[in-house]
Amino acid sequence: MYFSPEFLQNTLYIVAAILILFILIVIGYKIKHNIKIWDKSFTLALIVLANTLYSILSGFFDMPYELSSIITGGLSLVAFGYIVVIIWELHKQRKSIKSK
Repeated sequence: MYFSPEFLQNTLYIVAAILILFILIVIGYKIKHNIKIWDKSFTLALIVLANTLYSILSGFFDMPYELSSIITGGLSLVAFGYIVVIIWELHKQRKSIKSK
């Protein structure tokens, strides 16, 4: 299956716009309900946004392949690590609730 570069670039624009909108909605919700804004899930969203924005910028500027691989791969690894940490914390919370 082949996806054209234009389709992939346009998809990145849509993903970035949806992610920015989602982040703003969550920030508004947290402010309204006096919840701490900065947490692990917010950090994860910003890492994914940074990765997406870097991918969009690499469509406009000719970046060296090695640099792009290091940045996008590194951000993806950090995002995966945050996902594992979030899931582990949810598991610990569920375990502590069941033991009460």
